[in-house]
Formats: sequence, C-alpha cells, structure tokens
Amino acid sequence: MSSYLGPSSTLSTLSTLSTTNLPNLAISQVTTAALAILAATNQLSSLTPSSYATLLSNDRSDILAVAAGIMAVADQYCSLPGGDRDTFDMGQKMVGGTTAVSSSNTTPTLSQVTTTLGNSCSQTTLQSLLQAISASRYWAPELDLGDVVENISPVVPAGTYHLQGLLADTGISENNPAKSGSAASPSPFDDTAVSVSASGELSSIDGNVSGQITGNYLTLSLTTGGSTESFSGKVGILPSGLLSNTTGEGFSLRTGGQDGAGNLVKFDAVLVPQGAIPNWTGIASNGNSEDGTNCTSGFGFRMHGLGPIVGGYTYNLCGMTSSSSPYLTISQGYAPGEDDFTDSSASLSTSITMVNRTGSGSTSYPFILTATLTSSNDLAASLGTLDYVMGANEMIYIINGDNSAFLMNENPLDRLAENTQNSDH
Repeated sequence: MSSYLGPSSTLSTLSTLSTTNLPNLAISQVTTAALAILAATNQLSSLTPSSYATLLSNDRSDILAVAAGIMAVADQYCSLPGGDRDTFDMGQKMVGGTTAVSSSNTTPTLSQVTTTLGNSCSQTTLQSLLQAISASRYWAPELDLGDVVENISPVVPAGTYHLQGLLADTGISENNPAKSGSAASPSPFDDTAVSVSASGELSSIDGNVSGQITGNYLTLSLTTGGSTESFSGKVGILPSGLLSNTTGEGFSLRTGGQDGAGNLVKFDAVLVPQGAIPNWTGIASNGNSEDGTNCTSGFGFRMHGLGPIVGGYTYNLCGMTSSSSPYLTISQGYAPGEDDFTDSSASLSTSITMVNRTGSGSTSYPFILTATLTSSNDLAASLGTLDYVMGANEMIYIINGDNSAFLMNENPLDRLAENTQNSDH
C-alpha cells in the first residue's frame, strides 16, 4: 500500500511522527486509493499538499469506492483479480483508466470497482465496507485530512461552546466490517457547556465530553447512557453566514468512532459559541455545484450511498434553503456522466422537506435537520428518515434498523475552511 506524507521540508521540522500530526502515517486502503486515482489519471508528478486536499474534498466518494475494493481483497473478502502486480496496480484498474478526475468525470465509483473484482465480490460486501471505512476512527480522518497537520495550534480558540450533533451507530462490528448489522435509530447529543482550553483540550461540566484538538485533528470521547464512545476526525470552520446571534466562529466536527460494544459509529456535530443559532439561508445558492449537478435555482449536489440498501447508488439533487420551516428542501437535479449503479427510483417525484429535529417534550435541535421519506420521494426504493447536521459531509439514513449514509463531495452544504485564511482546498 501507499501513502502521501507531504513535502520532506515539512516532515523534517517535526520532532516526532504520529497520526496526530501526520494523519496519513497510518498507511491504509484510503491513502492507497487516493494515490491510485492520481496515478491512473497521470497527476502524481504534480502532487502537492494543495492538490491532495482538493482530491479529498472534491472526489471523496471516489476514493472511498476504490478503498472498499482494496479492503475487500486485502482482508480476503474477495479474490485478487488476475494480472495485477500488487494492490496499487489493482487500485489503478479500479479507477477505470480515466484521463481526468473532475467534477464532470467522476468514474472510480462502486460499479467500476465491482467490474474490476468480478464475480468473487458481492455488492452487499462492498456496500458494508463503504459504510465501515467512512465510520472508522482510523480511516475517516484520512478521507478529510491530508498529509501533515502543519500548524498544531488548535483551530478552535479557547472558550466555552455549545456542542450539538447526531450519533449514528452503524451496527457494523469493527472486527467484521464486511457484514452489516442492525442498530438503534440515530440519537441527538447536546451539551451547552463544553470548554476548549488554549492547548485544545476539551471538557464539560457534566464530564460527558473530553478530547483534544491538534490543528484540525480531533480525538473525542462522549459518554451517553453510561457508555463511552471514542471518535477521531476533522474540525473545520463553518462559513460565517451560517450563524447568527454571535460574533464568534463556529466549527463542524466530522468523525468516525466506536461504541462500547465494538460497533462503528458516526458522529457529526457543530461546536458553536453559546447562544449562537443557525442561519440556514447562509448556504450559498449558485444554481450548480462543484459536483457538476445542474439546477435552475438553489444549489446542486450529489449524494453517494453507503451501507445496506443504498450503498453504491448516486443521486443528483438540488437544494433550496429557507429562513423558516422547512429549512432545506431537496428536489431532483441533473448531472451527465455519472457512472454508478442505476436506480429506477432515483428520481424524486415530490421534494424532500427537512425541518428541525425535535426530541421528547419541547426539546429542539436547531443544528440538526430531519425528514420523513414518503413513497414519492424514496431513496433506493425504501422508506425511512434522513438527518443532516450543519456542516457535515453526509446525510444519515435509517430504514429497518440499518443506519446508512449518503456521502457528499464538496458543495455549498458541506464546505469548510481549514483556517480563517484558507479553504480546505
């Protein structure tokens, strides 16, 4: 396998090497897949930290598809195709020999991976691996954080914040990631008094939150119902227009982790100044997106299914935000050239409307949007619920005890800055 560790001039300034300051030090199917895409498209010779970060943000779903294929063979869930010299060579073939990876030509999708692996690999296995990799505390950061964390100073200033997010247990065991399992419905997590120290240490008055922020890298522990869950992932800065009632910055947390039973768990959240409220109309509406989806109004985006039922399906959609409920309305979009599984029910005959998530009594979670899907706006021919946390790069989908997700490449919904001067690519 292979990994991009960044420029030698930066590496030489580090006193120690660890995954805390060098996420790609954990060489994996994710890092190998990313470089395989660049090699297959003749972009390795021009590789820089900036171009690698661009690949992660714009082609995240393609990296994940190839990574699932590599993991399927490396962990012997599927057979190695004949004629491949090594894992890296196989990964390049999974890309399909394209001449460019761009917003209009994203071909290293799960259908191409399935074709490369042949009959030895079931679609169900690959669907589960997509979900498992994206929910892993080891591999999820590699999908969002590239090469060296050059500035170890925490991106979050010292202060007291409001942490609100969604816990989604996948039901997939970390020890058997190729087998899907049922799980409880996603549950909100809310703590209005989370402290961040000048050195990036997280804590809460009730003791339910602890962790460490190093640059944009996050390690986090949450205690819910007497059980502790551990996560790692990325911290990004929310666009300033997404918050009101505050002059401070807000942050998005994208993490994968593990619960007490050894199952893989996703945790998407916001960390915002106390008293801040969401402004969903702050999401840019430009009629299209970096994914290439065409829309007459609002913004376009693609969702790539992970996990049971929806894994491998791609949906081209249009979004429109509002200052009142429903805060986000999703309708069918159009984008040519997509090369994923064909789903006859992919078209939405009616829109999906997303409102604030609520809990027992009058509890409201304003940074979490939810929708109940009907027969006319179903996804992958199944009914369920759809949840989205502000700033997340995925939407959580549950049906019949299966917590799946729809991963997004960079678009107006999930755009995050690495710091106040630069975007994440």
